[in-house]
Amino acid sequence: MKKNELTQIKGLDFKELNLKVKTLKDEIANLILEKNMKKLKDLKKVAKKKKDLAQILTVVRQKELLAKLEVKEEKNK
Repeated sequence: MKKNELTQIKGLDFKELNLKVKTLKDEIANLILEKNMKKLKDLKKVAKKKKDLAQILTVVRQKELLAKLEVKEEKNK
């Protein structure tokens, strides 16, 4: 995933991020199946997709923590 793609992902909301996570998980499962059936030529593709998934999950977690922090700040006012 390139930096400009990552910045676009950071701008998405929770629903879109969760949809991307689900899609990536399905893609990874299919790639692993293809790898096990010896149909996959580029074996690094699985690792790349896993890295992309980790980056998206990190963005999701950051947004969750930021939302909790904002709620706490509003309660303190």
